[in-house]
Amino acid sequence: MINAMKKTILIPTDFTVQSLNVLKTVLANNTTNLQFDIVLLHGVSLSDSIRDLLFYSKAKQIASLTNPEFEEAFEVIKNKFDSQINSMRIDLFTGYNQAAFNNYLEGNRVEQIVMTNQKLRLTNSKSFNLETFIEKSNVDVFVINAGEVATLPEKGKLAEVFFNHAQVG
Repeated sequence: MINAMKKTILIPTDFTVQSLNVLKTVLANNTTNLQFDIVLLHGVSLSDSIRDLLFYSKAKQIASLTNPEFEEAFEVIKNKFDSQINSMRIDLFTGYNQAAFNNYLEGNRVEQIVMTNQKLRLTNSKSFNLETFIEKSNVDVFVINAGEVATLPEKGKLAEVFFNHAQVG
């Protein structure tokens, strides 16, 4: 078997199924033998409280931000595109400045950032938009045109992963 080349990509997420459409588009349009190490990243401000910092758990924070629809869509994509995914994880960026973000990218060996031209929906008061950091980074940024996204009933969010098509370009 021929060894597949690997590429690490970062995709900003707001823990909605719509944010996973970016990942689905990347994987569906991959015509090479590339395998991806995928980091779904969300920006969160940490508390200044010593007590909060002592008991901080990244896993608990991620669990509080996700929802069943997102988790189900995440697993469906992971299973459907298994041959293209070397690794896939959700992470939080808790830094406050560009240097911290650049160090995060370097430490995680991110080669490309893929995002949509739609704004993320940040519903948590501690969440922040990574767009400013992304624009100022030295990593290649690829923007996917999300186009017009149909509004489906809440129960149909998982279906959006399969029926909404983003345009690459």
